[in-house]
Amino acid sequence: MQVDAHTHILSLAEDPEFTTEYGREGSLCIYRSEGKLPAHRMPTEQEWETSGFSRKGFPVIGVPEMIRDHPGFDKIVILAVSPQFLDGELIGTVDSYGITGVPGPPSPEKCNDYIAALQRQDPDKIVGYASVNPNYRGPKAAVRELERAVTELGLQGVKLYPMYQDWSPADPVLAFPVFEKAEERGIPVMVHQAGSTRIDARMEYARPALLDAAGRHFRSLRLTIAHLGLPWVDEALFMLTKHPNFFAELSYYIATCTGEELYRFLVHAEQFFVPLGKLFFGTDYPGFLYDPVKLRAKLLSVNEHAQRLGTDPIPQAKLDGIMGDNYARMMGWLE
Repeated sequence: MQVDAHTHILSLAEDPEFTTEYGREGSLCIYRSEGKLPAHRMPTEQEWETSGFSRKGFPVIGVPEMIRDHPGFDKIVILAVSPQFLDGELIGTVDSYGITGVPGPPSPEKCNDYIAALQRQDPDKIVGYASVNPNYRGPKAAVRELERAVTELGLQGVKLYPMYQDWSPADPVLAFPVFEKAEERGIPVMVHQAGSTRIDARMEYARPALLDAAGRHFRSLRLTIAHLGLPWVDEALFMLTKHPNFFAELSYYIATCTGEELYRFLVHAEQFFVPLGKLFFGTDYPGFLYDPVKLRAKLLSVNEHAQRLGTDPIPQAKLDGIMGDNYARMMGWLE
């Protein structure tokens, strides 16, 4: 089975101009590192246009586009982004183009309704994750919304964004009620517990070790660390070593490393006492560095570097596990 365990869909704000500026801030460092934008000052509008990050022609990503760009994949996990305020704007997953059929004006407060509607368009392939923000209307409202998302909307997991929403995953008042409800409902939790290139992101809430409290208190909770905890990769690995029901997915990290570095990481993970069965393939699609086909090829070709280095190849069954079987087992689809 092939699964992309981390993708996004639709828009992030009702205002397309705001969405563009949000994306530009997050991608500035990438374009600078590629030499497409000046590193000593902020780029001009013309330099942005020349770089390829134009204000015009942004694709609308719905289910057909998602499936088109994932040829050969059996399952695609689409993640909601719960409401939060940024620079006075309410942002989160929003259907700005009316492609979900959810009634009423577009609003990030309907993020879970949008994801559920998209899951219904192709329930055999699309796996929808809800999202809640306990710092938006309080933890009780977040728990009620998570209950609704699972029992009424049929969503199959929950994605959390502490560093973007100014709350700690170790906070017993804000975080623990959400973890408790997820454990009660038997759904997996994915947490963005990694860095971000957004200036407003709170790095003090991003460390993977902050999930240790959840691992201690909620022993049967299935928790996935997004983006392999980058830049705290070893810290994330140790959380997987310590907590039996912790996993990690490779998005973002897999786009920043070479094929050889990915091979060396997989060897390192097992030396760190982390079974490769705890790792999931993910892309963070539709980001411009996150082509599912290219990243899949990078993972499945890592043994080319083993041959060149004169070291043992990684068994194909383990690579197939990362590519999707591990996620399927975590979800209970495979034994």
